[in-house]
Amino acid sequence: MNLTALIDAHTGQLTVEGDGAELFGQFLGDATEVNCARPLDYATLPPSTGSDLQVHALWFGSVVDGPGRRNVVQLQGCHLRCHGCYVPETHDFNAGTPMAVRDVLLPLMSGVHDGVTILGGEPFAQPRGLWKLVRALKTAGEHVCVYSGYTLETLRRRQDPYVALTLEFIDVLIDGAYVSRLGSSDLAYRGSTNQRIIDMREVQA
Repeated sequence: MNLTALIDAHTGQLTVEGDGAELFGQFLGDATEVNCARPLDYATLPPSTGSDLQVHALWFGSVVDGPGRRNVVQLQGCHLRCHGCYVPETHDFNAGTPMAVRDVLLPLMSGVHDGVTILGGEPFAQPRGLWKLVRALKTAGEHVCVYSGYTLETLRRRQDPYVALTLEFIDVLIDGAYVSRLGSSDLAYRGSTNQRIIDMREVQA
């Protein structure tokens, strides 16, 4: 049995990941299941009159959506629609809430956190808005992690300057489509074994 236990120093909450986590939880009393891209609580989206991004949700202080304690924005819309996806409600491009980058930015930089994670849906389905958000976050000194159902190699082949700029400035890319037959609960920040955690500073060095 391979388990990872994380204690949030700010809230005292215990998060247990890995094979057998459900059994471990029985010894601790009441427990609530969390997953990457599916938190315990969603934040209320702030009002916005812009439309840089189509947003599904915001949440704060996650320890399962990338390294450290993360504030998270979940973008709306995905062409890949992986079989067994945890969040199929994020696939429809006609759903979600249009928001200006400036209105998404402020809550993402609030509170105690180690960085910001952008996931979906598929973030690179909104390349211009994604770049504007990443640029603003990096200008503010944030560590930025982006999830994509596309591999790094596929993204690099895209003939889109905003995709190239985003890849140049993000810190961590978690890439690859979710593959249900390769799924495992014993994977930090990933859903299936084909997905990779890529330090973009290293691959661009």
